[in-house]
Amino acid sequence: MGGRIPEEVIDRVREHFDIVDVVGQTVQLKKSGRNFFGLCPFHSERTPSFSVSPEKQIYYCFGCGAGGDVLKFIMESEQLTFVEAVRHLAELAGIEIPQGDGKDAYDPEEARREELRKVTELTARLYHYLLMETDHGKEARRYLEERGITRETIKEFQLGYAPDSFHFLRSFLRRRNIDEELGEEAGLLARRNSSRGRASCFDRFRDRVMFPIHDTQGRVIGFGGRVLGDGQPKYLNSPETPLFHKGKFLFNLHRARKAVRKEGTAILFEGYMDVISAWQAGVRTGLANLGTSLTESQARVIRRNAETTILCYDSDQAGQHAAERAAGLIREQGGVVKVARMPQGMDPDDYIRRRGAEAFNADVIAQADPYMSFKLEALKESFDLKDEEGRMRYLTRAIEMITELPRAIERDHYLRRLAEEFQLSLDALKQEQRRIAVKKKKEGYGDKGSGKWNNGYHGGKHMVGQHRRTLAYEEAEKRLLTAMMHDRNVAERVRETVGADFNSEVYGALAAYLYAYYAEGHPADPGRFIRYLKDERLLEVASGLAFLDTPPEVAEEAIADYIRHIRNHPIHKEIEQKKEQVKEAERAGDIAKATRLGIELMRLRERVQKEA
Repeated sequence: MGGRIPEEVIDRVREHFDIVDVVGQTVQLKKSGRNFFGLCPFHSERTPSFSVSPEKQIYYCFGCGAGGDVLKFIMESEQLTFVEAVRHLAELAGIEIPQGDGKDAYDPEEARREELRKVTELTARLYHYLLMETDHGKEARRYLEERGITRETIKEFQLGYAPDSFHFLRSFLRRRNIDEELGEEAGLLARRNSSRGRASCFDRFRDRVMFPIHDTQGRVIGFGGRVLGDGQPKYLNSPETPLFHKGKFLFNLHRARKAVRKEGTAILFEGYMDVISAWQAGVRTGLANLGTSLTESQARVIRRNAETTILCYDSDQAGQHAAERAAGLIREQGGVVKVARMPQGMDPDDYIRRRGAEAFNADVIAQADPYMSFKLEALKESFDLKDEEGRMRYLTRAIEMITELPRAIERDHYLRRLAEEFQLSLDALKQEQRRIAVKKKKEGYGDKGSGKWNNGYHGGKHMVGQHRRTLAYEEAEKRLLTAMMHDRNVAERVRETVGADFNSEVYGALAAYLYAYYAEGHPADPGRFIRYLKDERLLEVASGLAFLDTPPEVAEEAIADYIRHIRNHPIHKEIEQKKEQVKEAERAGDIAKATRLGIELMRLRERVQKEA
């Protein structure tokens, strides 16, 4: 059962790991001054804005606002909950986590997730046994043999078979005292209403070859099922559950990640069988999305692990459209994209079975085209290149695409290719490219074109892209909180003079946590305070404050000035409101009201002068 982990154990886990070493396994870091910098793994960027502090044992991205300690980094990069991250690092460190034995130590949410994992793991073992050892799996075994999948590969991927029965799994779980609600929550059972109005559970997967889907730690979280025969749908995936999210995980990542990181390249396939056939053929870097189009979240995961992604999709129109969409998402994350060209009418699994592993590696994967080459070749299908007008229209559209490339060296490369292929003057093509570039700029595209090359973070989580000027009181609150994190005496003075009356809600919440932190006897230590925080947003904000350039000791005059700005801001707001009210009264001809408001305005200004 899951339980709350004692704080002293969590502290031991944190202290065991140097955050620079942990982050350095994912991000290439370079030392600059006291900190290390690299490209952020959580959003796309070309200029390093991701900073790691060995002194404070925290990280912060100045681009997207992501920040925290070693546990937060593992949670974000490995897609784990807090408890899972602690257990994962504790296992690596050889630190034993005691089992909770009371109500106070019991975490019902984590306990439920643990129950779901157990039932999905148990079901995976059942399906695998049925495939390998029973008559139930006879037809499924024959199907896999015909597809060229060996017994060793079946064991490696723990493939299974779900019998053609509405109640086989339900009865199996019931005999092990696993209730139907848990099976339904795990996505293994479904519910329907009978003609009598009563709801009953039945097996979701029936007469299907089963593909277990794992999380980053190799634990079964869901299934994909391929029907035997002509039933529909051909492929059926687990529904969304507390463990399984189609748009978050990737098939085979837990198995391929080591090779992907070593080679710096991931090969993205459309289907599970493609990945499995490629693995059997010696391709150890294959991944697949989970029955839906690639998502931005999946693209970020791929980019965190690989510099280059080779798209190996089906050769049909749907496959090529999917490849184009996936390429756009991966490029938005700053990844390099290549496209493996499949012969018409074949998918990767077909190719390997018909032509063999060696041909697949040498003629498909090794010959993958850079993305722009793929785009230019695909574009030709829309034009009749034998016709002069068709060629001109193709060349115009091709040059427009080349113009969107961010680097001059790339633009020059592809313009030269066009010149050689169509026996045209390179100068003429460059002149046309410049004309198109000027036109796009006048139309308001600028350097970003249609947005495909924008390096910005596209989630709202970190409020990126807000370039408004920081107001005086906001800057004062930031600087004051930073000083409070470094000096207990400053925090005590602020508690007595400002208390909870910060003007920014998030800074007021941080101040309240600081007061509580010091009241519990903790020392002035920004890194430790950040580890004390539980709220994700506050943790990120505090991480950013900890990276601000702060002198060892803030002058008394500066502290007083910060406090004055914070206390005076509400008065300044009231002054602005009174000024507007005076103008409105004067416009309305109400001299008495304008005079009264003017006196109130004068008193407010006197209050500000006294504070100064």
